[in-house]
Amino acid sequence: MNSNFSKRFLTDICYLIGLILIGSLGFLLIEKWPILDCLFMTVITLTTVGYDEVRHLDNNGKIYVIFLIILGCGLVLYILSDLVQLFMEINFAGKRMKDKIKKLTSHQIVCGFGRTGQEVCDHFKQNKLSFVIIESDPIHYNLAIEKGYLAILGDASIDDILIEASVEKASGIVCALPDDTANTFIALSAKGLNEKISIVSRAANPGSEAKLKRVGAKMVISPYVICGRRMASAITHPLVCQFLDVIMHSPEYDLRMEQVLIEKDSSLIGSTLKHANIKQMIGVMILAIYQNGNLITNPPPEMLFGLGDELIALGTDESLNKLKSLVKAS
Repeated sequence: MNSNFSKRFLTDICYLIGLILIGSLGFLLIEKWPILDCLFMTVITLTTVGYDEVRHLDNNGKIYVIFLIILGCGLVLYILSDLVQLFMEINFAGKRMKDKIKKLTSHQIVCGFGRTGQEVCDHFKQNKLSFVIIESDPIHYNLAIEKGYLAILGDASIDDILIEASVEKASGIVCALPDDTANTFIALSAKGLNEKISIVSRAANPGSEAKLKRVGAKMVISPYVICGRRMASAITHPLVCQFLDVIMHSPEYDLRMEQVLIEKDSSLIGSTLKHANIKQMIGVMILAIYQNGNLITNPPPEMLFGLGDELIALGTDESLNKLKSLVKAS
């Protein structure tokens, strides 16, 4: 339930309570009855179920009841109808979200929508990647819904929750919880449901890295190690850090670093880096090539491209899109 639903629900409840209190106050001032009798008479008046249960009304009381029925019953009907509509909207929104999640393919699953998970999701959104969030905290879950993200409220280490997130069709999962044990269980469960899924996990403790890799994590990242290295680099190589910030995290600059896969029947297969002339033709610089399990930085001009090679390239959005077309089947 997002903040809009919560606000409407609380508003309707406040209106209903306020109407009952005002109605009770009127009986108290006019009829001088005990508080409980005034409250009971107000409720049975607004619900139109009768008056003989407590006391008989005098003329002033009858006039007051007439106005209370005319004004109050209409307001009660409006409040109740709005509450019914509200719950119907919640059920409809939940069903629509479940349908969208079921249709996802080759998507990412982000486990945890804390500060780390939020950064991951914002980056995915910026790069137009489809993803779904699994979050057990209702507050963080509502925050994800308010941002317009697909989200599931539940424990990501439970198989049924992962299945609800279409884990069998997902290409990757990010374990962004602050608890290393929970991340390990999630990685183990995800690998059991989808052997081909790529797992990236956060690890707070150094000893957790080996365990996470044993259960199938492709990459394990320690925020403290990364932060320490980055702070040291900011002192020793400040321009390098500034350059990396520009190409990785600054949308105002039209310069990006991208990873692209050479697909079957691509025109690049069998060509050398020099013969392909990528930099001169489309303005993209090839920084490294991942080939046969090895990452080759600053590749030589005579290096041959092959099927399944992954290119790490630097260029503008327009030039990188041209490279993506080039590596696909011709």
